[in-house]
Amino acid sequence: MIETKVSTYLFPLILSIVLVFFIYPIYLIFSLAFQPDASIFSYPPKFIFTPSLENFIFVIGSYKFTNYLMNSVIVTTCSVILSVIIGLPSTYVMSRYDVKGKQIIFSAILLIRFLPTIAIAIPIYLIYAQIGLYDTLLGLILVYVLLNLPFVVLLMSGYLVDVPKDLEETFEVDGLSKTSVFFKVTLPLISKGLLVTALFCLIFTWNEFAVALLLTGKDARTLTGQIASSMGFSPGMFCASGLIVALPMIIFGLLIRRYLIRGLSLNMVK
Repeated sequence: MIETKVSTYLFPLILSIVLVFFIYPIYLIFSLAFQPDASIFSYPPKFIFTPSLENFIFVIGSYKFTNYLMNSVIVTTCSVILSVIIGLPSTYVMSRYDVKGKQIIFSAILLIRFLPTIAIAIPIYLIYAQIGLYDTLLGLILVYVLLNLPFVVLLMSGYLVDVPKDLEETFEVDGLSKTSVFFKVTLPLISKGLLVTALFCLIFTWNEFAVALLLTGKDARTLTGQIASSMGFSPGMFCASGLIVALPMIIFGLLIRRYLIRGLSLNMVK
């Protein structure tokens, strides 16, 4: 009886503490973004204040903001498309055919994803500095394709395994080529999984800043890289910049959360 009462009150308390722990940073960034510096540094702190768009106006009107935004859009779009175009056929071949050294190749691909991003970015930086790809959109896109490919292979392999090989062979017997079977039969069956994979790659690429900061200077820098390099801004401007970058993905995630959860749940079941 006592244990039941303890669990009844203890678990909600623990969950409330955890919830506050995760929500407070979100509240803080929203709060500081809408406060002028005079209000932020006032003592005692003001928990009730008049919201101001001063920080957002300054950040959006700052030097090259539009350029950084376009760089983020171009790099994210191109890297996600290339990751899917390269990763899906590769995963299909490894899941359908007896490729020599398939397990070694698969493990090597996943190893790239398990390594810390900075461990990959530093040697790539040294290479890019020698071959002229430093501070270029192409160089940044190639790195994000490298980082996204393991994720594409890992997720899509679960969806492809669930498609019966006998089903494809049946259509091949009816006269369809392997390419036609893939596009007309297999691809429609895994389309939801492909959408989920692309969405996760999109979110990761848009939010990533370590690579964008290390491998770019001024010309190819993305919004996240620019924010990370602008630590000298006031807290309000810094939070406003972070909110501008995070807001599209927050809205996007809320709109497609049903597909993300469903896609991951299907992959877990498989």
